[in-house]
Amino acid sequence: MADSNINFIVVGISQNNYYTLLKKFINHLERRKDGNGWVIISKPNHEINNFRNEIEKHRPQHARKRSFYIWMEWYEMGENELDFEIERFLQKYFE
Repeated sequence: MADSNINFIVVGISQNNYYTLLKKFINHLERRKDGNGWVIISKPNHEINNFRNEIEKHRPQHARKRSFYIWMEWYEMGENELDFEIERFLQKYFE
């Protein structure tokens, strides 16, 4: 019984209302004015210099400087990208 009520409500919503609902949901997740929100970013490109491969089996005679470098880069989703992704999702959803 509850499922039929949900379907009836969803059918009555226009595509534009879906867009507005999704946008508000993303804004709710991000909560940019609050420190407890989420940030949507792309999959990061990263490079880690693996220093374990350089460690010798025996201790060297003199001290040797070792470094461990991590580099990461990503894009944070902007308004234009969010609009594009919502529109793309809705096009696939309504096909």
